[in-house]
This record gives sequence, C-alpha cells and structure tokens, in this order.
Amino acid sequence: MSERWEISWSHQVEGRVGAICCVGEDSLIASGNVVRRLNLDGDFIWRREFSFDVYRLAHDGTNLAVLAGSGFFLLDMSTGEPLGEGRSVAGGFRDVIPRPGGGWILADRGDHIHLFNRRGRGIRRLRPGPLMKMIGWLDRELLLAQDGDGCLRALRLGGDDAQRQIESTRWSWVSRLQSGRLIVQMIDGSLHEGVPNPFGWDRLDRIPGDGLIPLDTAWTGEGWWVIDVASDLIQLPLSEESERRSAGDLLASNGHDRMITATRDGLVRMWIGPHLASRRRLLFDEIESGEIRRLDWEQRQIIFEAARDAEENGMLSRAIELYESLGRAEDIRRLISLREGSDE
Repeated sequence: MSERWEISWSHQVEGRVGAICCVGEDSLIASGNVVRRLNLDGDFIWRREFSFDVYRLAHDGTNLAVLAGSGFFLLDMSTGEPLGEGRSVAGGFRDVIPRPGGGWILADRGDHIHLFNRRGRGIRRLRPGPLMKMIGWLDRELLLAQDGDGCLRALRLGGDDAQRQIESTRWSWVSRLQSGRLIVQMIDGSLHEGVPNPFGWDRLDRIPGDGLIPLDTAWTGEGWWVIDVASDLIQLPLSEESERRSAGDLLASNGHDRMITATRDGLVRMWIGPHLASRRRLLFDEIESGEIRRLDWEQRQIIFEAARDAEENGMLSRAIELYESLGRAEDIRRLISLREGSDE
C-alpha cells in the first residue's frame, strides 16, 4: 500500500474483551461484564454493567443487542440505558444479528432460532437445526447461515419458513456477509471470496496466497481485512507486499474508513484510513505551526520590552540592536537620530 492505515487511539481496558463493534465514528467494547461506548477520540461516553461476561454485540444503528450469560439484552445506543429486562433461554444464545426493517434474530446453542421485535419482545421460535453462524441477509426475509455440518443454508423467515442447503461444500470458516459478499475457507485452508445467492454462487474466486488462517474479517472502502491466528492485521488479497501489523484477536469496522481491533487481554486500538490519517496529520501540523507562531510572538514581545527598557535607561546602542532584531525600522531611525543629537 502506498498509504497506510494509522492508529488514531488506543486503550488498555480491564477484563477480558469478549466483543467489539464499530458504529460510525464511535466504538463499543465489551470487556468482562462491562460494555462501554467510546467516541471518535477514544473518550468514554457511557458504561453499562451486566451480571455475567458479555460475549457478543450487534447494533441496528439505534439499539445495541448484548449477549451475556444466558440472556439477551437491548440498550439504547445513545445513552446505554436498558430497554426492558432482557430475555433468556436455557443454555444461552450463540449469535445475534439485526433484521432488515427492524427486529432481531438469535440462534440458541441448541437447534432453534428466535425472532424478536425491535424492542426485544419475542415474536416466535423456529427450529431449523443447529447453526454454527448466522452470516447475513440475502434479502429482507432470506437469512444465510452456516449449519452444524459447515454448509451454507438459506432460511426463509416468512410464509412457510422454508430452508434449503445452497451447496454441499463444508466450509471450515465463514465470515459475515458484507456488501453482498463474504470470505470462506475450505478444509484444505484455501480462502475464497464469494457472492452467494439462494441457490449457490453468483461468483466464487480463489484468494491468492496460502497459510492464512482467519480469526475475524472486516470490510472497508479498500476491501477486506483479516486478523489471523498470529494476531496480525492483513489486507486481502495476499501478496509479497502485504504488510502484517500486530493487532489482536478481534476485528470490526464501520464498513468505510475505521476499524477497531482488540486483544483478548484488553488492548483496544482504533485504526483510521489513509485519507483520515492524512487529514489528522494536517490538523496536527496546523496546531504545531500555530504553537510555533505563538511562541515566536511571545519571544518578540520579550525582546521588545527589553528594547524599551534599554531605551529608557539611556542604553541607545543596545536598544538599536534589539529593535534591529525585530525589524522595527522606524524605532531604529528614531534612536539613531536621538543618539546623533546627543553626540552634538
């Protein structure tokens, strides 16, 4: 890359980090049993404690879904205040994603998925079988998921609640669906980027390079980024010029120009894209030049006061030297004329 992503801020938070997400310029961090919201400068806005450790976060732009212990909770994202008392199931939930048009879908650790409205009130429960991961929405009612065998399955959550396996490949790892595309890894370790549809693939392309085992991925305006098992942040596709930067175990983005990474033991970093980094450097340069101008003005003020003191004490030659250093031609002429008059 000709230009680099840069770290905007970092924090060491207490507790084991269970989940992170990026919301516009802000970020949300779950460490231990505490969820915190931070602004674009890394300043803490609010915090909310739960009875158990938090292991999953998801947002719909207005509210935040939190999975902690065996419960599902909703928070007002602007204030951190809870919406209702939460819901729970035996064994707890595995995953949560927002529904298009409002509401939430949760997969439990058995073979059910649960539909909730936008305020967290239960609507109904379906039994599609065990799901490893809910991947994303192919349309408003068609959910793409990875089933217990590792295959991709399309679930229609409306009408007859039909489902079908869209292909027979057993994927060892699958990313979330981002902008209609996802990353999948085959059993042999090879990575592919694909555009799925309800019956298979519109496109499935091999990503060059071998030996990369992803832990998490994020989509940005520059394409895919991945964190691998070595805790390195890498941009795809892999190449000889691909730069590995130590980042952690968790990765999320706002889909455009910000990414957040975290280590499990609490080191959280916000990364900003090249154009934001360039703007940030210009701002710092302006601040620095303004500081230099301020210091220069203070220094000039001191020299001017020293020249005035020298003039009042009759030390005209010294006063002329000081006025010369300030470029005050009028004062220099005045003192030279005064000195020549006294010499007569």
